[in-house]
Amino acid sequence: MCKVDHEAAAVTATAALTAAYPHLRQEAFPHPALEGCEDVEWSSIPGCPVDVPVVLRGLLDPDAAEMAEQALDWLVMSGPMSISATMPAVVPYLLRLTADPSVPRRNELFGLVLIAAALSAPTDPDNAWDLAVGGPERDHPERALCRAAFVADAAWVRRLLADDELLAGLQLGEDDRASLAQAAGL
Repeated sequence: MCKVDHEAAAVTATAALTAAYPHLRQEAFPHPALEGCEDVEWSSIPGCPVDVPVVLRGLLDPDAAEMAEQALDWLVMSGPMSISATMPAVVPYLLRLTADPSVPRRNELFGLVLIAAALSAPTDPDNAWDLAVGGPERDHPERALCRAAFVADAAWVRRLLADDELLAGLQLGEDDRASLAQAAGL
């Protein structure tokens, strides 16, 4: 089986982003969605080897947004069906960015919000399929932390679920809505 080093991929994607858009490293964007992101001790998060605020700022730049989203994907996912330890710390910023209609690639960011909600769902210890796919909860503390982040920002989740402009162009099923609402404790 082929295994991808997501940390190395995140570092490479972020390096490419900052090489292509060096102003992201030098400028602080006074966008309210990113308030506090400079204060997070990103380096204390296991497997978070990159400058996350640079990636988040890139999501606001129309020219850099696509590359920033790709770097973010590598950063917050530790595999095709699992979130990384960085995801819980990114969720508040991701929710706020997605709530802003002026943010480029807003629909793609909402997709990442939905993925975070679905993959942070608790594993049923009595369900062999759940355990085979997701592993036991005790081995994945990032899931509970991610759910806590959604609960802490439940007002933003409500706002997203009520955003007709955002939801109009998406094929959002009831399962997606339920997963997001459940993650936020709604």
